[in-house]
Amino acid sequence: MNQFSNEIKGAAIVLHQMFVIMMVCGLYGTGYMANPQLMQDTRGLRLLTVLGFVGCFATLAYLTSISGRKSAEDTTIYLGFVDKIYSDVQLVIFFTFVYLVIYMGRGLKTLDFAFSGLLVAAGTVAYLLDVVFLILYLSIVRRSKDNTLLTHSLVYSIVHSFREAMDSKRSLRPRTRKGRELYAIQRAVEAIAEGALDTCLEEEDFHGQGRELARAVNHIREGLSEAVSDRIRNERMKADLITNVSHDIKTPLTSIVNYVDLLKRENLENENAQNYIRILDEKSQRLKQLTEDLVEASRISSGNVKLDIQKIDFVELIYQTGGEFNERFEARDLTIVTKLPNGPVIVEADGRQLYRAVENLYTNAAKYALERTRVHVELEVEDGRAVFSIKNISKTPLPTNLDGENDLTERFVRGEASRTTEGSGLGLSIAKSLTNLMNGSFMLKPDGDLFVATISFEVLSNN
Repeated sequence: MNQFSNEIKGAAIVLHQMFVIMMVCGLYGTGYMANPQLMQDTRGLRLLTVLGFVGCFATLAYLTSISGRKSAEDTTIYLGFVDKIYSDVQLVIFFTFVYLVIYMGRGLKTLDFAFSGLLVAAGTVAYLLDVVFLILYLSIVRRSKDNTLLTHSLVYSIVHSFREAMDSKRSLRPRTRKGRELYAIQRAVEAIAEGALDTCLEEEDFHGQGRELARAVNHIREGLSEAVSDRIRNERMKADLITNVSHDIKTPLTSIVNYVDLLKRENLENENAQNYIRILDEKSQRLKQLTEDLVEASRISSGNVKLDIQKIDFVELIYQTGGEFNERFEARDLTIVTKLPNGPVIVEADGRQLYRAVENLYTNAAKYALERTRVHVELEVEDGRAVFSIKNISKTPLPTNLDGENDLTERFVRGEASRTTEGSGLGLSIAKSLTNLMNGSFMLKPDGDLFVATISFEVLSNN
């Protein structure tokens, strides 16, 4: 098989460029020597021009025949990287380049060049023009062989896209009255399905069965609007109820906490009384924390949180949070295994709220992880996102069904079914709500007794 290797094509290109340089140098030299002041013999230069002209077109014909092919028997046309550029764009680039070269070299003859300098300048210009010419010409040859020369142009693509859009628009436009009515009903249903509940059809514009359908669509819209309004109203009432009750509880609770603190300062010798005061203190502090978490969860879920979005180094924030939890982990004989990047990982978030979300995950691990186990903390950059994860073995079985009411990120849902531990069931809900408010992603991936929580944000920079 007669192979057209890259070496053969490269040699043909070099020969073509050499003949082009010979032709141009011969022409320039002939013009220079034909000056009446010199009147030199130009026969040798004219011979050089003829040889260059013949060799130039012979090598160009050979390159034309082998361009886009790998062998004489192979009829497949192989396109290159340059062929992906639109044909008309290539022509604009080429002629712009030619114009610039001609503009810069138009005063070549008027410069005070020696004969050898003139030939060097002319040969350099010829070489540059020929390089650009071959790139364009051989690309046109390959696309001509591939029958894509005209179709692979910017003008054709724009015209073709415009025609397709117009044809599509015409095909969607019904021609009969019944078709137009059904089309209007279809558009209204699609709009309602996308959430535009203010969409309404004028029933007088329809006839017969179309009017019945339009009336039914309007009834569906009204029913959905009422249902959504009721849901919003119930959610608002629920949030207001939680907030108001929490505030009402805080006032007497504050008094209880203060009086318990005063009792702790009394020198009570009765051991039972001291034990009662200790229990009152623990329970009142737990109730205080629960009330604060409840108010915070209600405020976050309603979107009533002002965010101060800044560039945050996620790595530094995790180091800071982990350092504050060392004693709590050591108290429960938990070993924290941290795997973080060496450099900073910059994300866009509210530093205070992001710390709160990460802190809640650490707190969850400190409360519910099985004693004498490891807690794995990792931060990785995956597909342009900073993914923070914390993994631990739960000391109690996790719910097998984490959908609906058993979702651990819902309020008051806890993995410990007996509800005898100090948790409120609000920590994960707050962490998820805060993360979502900052355009992050929060996910739980429990697997048996392995609890995995992840928080991810888009990375702005690793510098």
